[in-house]
Amino acid sequence: MEKKSIFLKLLSLILLFTINNKIFAQLDNPDNNTDNSFIGTLKVPVEKIKKPKSLDFDNDAGFKTANKKLQEKNRRKQEEENLKNKGIILPEMIAKENYKKNFEGKFPNFPIVDMDLGSFHTNSKYIYISSYDFGRFDGDKVQIAMNGKVHYHEFLLSPRIKTIKIPLEKGINRLEVTAINEGKLTPNTGYFAFFDDNKYVIKEGEWMLAKDAKVIAIIVKK
Repeated sequence: MEKKSIFLKLLSLILLFTINNKIFAQLDNPDNNTDNSFIGTLKVPVEKIKKPKSLDFDNDAGFKTANKKLQEKNRRKQEEENLKNKGIILPEMIAKENYKKNFEGKFPNFPIVDMDLGSFHTNSKYIYISSYDFGRFDGDKVQIAMNGKVHYHEFLLSPRIKTIKIPLEKGINRLEVTAINEGKLTPNTGYFAFFDDNKYVIKEGEWMLAKDAKVIAIIVKK
């Protein structure tokens, strides 16, 4: 009897050890589906997670491209503004002449004296003239001619800057700006800037002309 009892205990231990090994084997290897007789396994689909691409914080190519486009846009806008003369006759030039407004109307017999600007050389196809009445707006008008041909018979000088362009002939060109009146207040007051195709200012200044007096410039086109 004693031997039989010992044998049963040993058999029980062997069975218990076998069962424990099987349980642990199932837990350690849930994908092993060869034997589901003792304990079931729950298979959960595993979704592969894509590894995110590394962020390159040193790569500023996009910023540079956007900034370059903005600079180009600003450059074009500035060129458009220049064509409207904001950059040909600058605010500093206007301020420099404002103090002369008080002279207007205090010289009833202003002398008829021509203003000779001298000669200039250029490769430009055109000469551009920006001008405005730097005195009080009183109806000052001028006639503008090139080589004896009148391009503007009655060009009104206003407080707002105006620009005209006149073609140049090869060789010597004589530009004449003639005061055809003195407005309501003597003399005829005009501020001007002459510039070429490249917006290079050839000459800038002001005139204070009696009726029939001229501003004369010789422009040599190479």
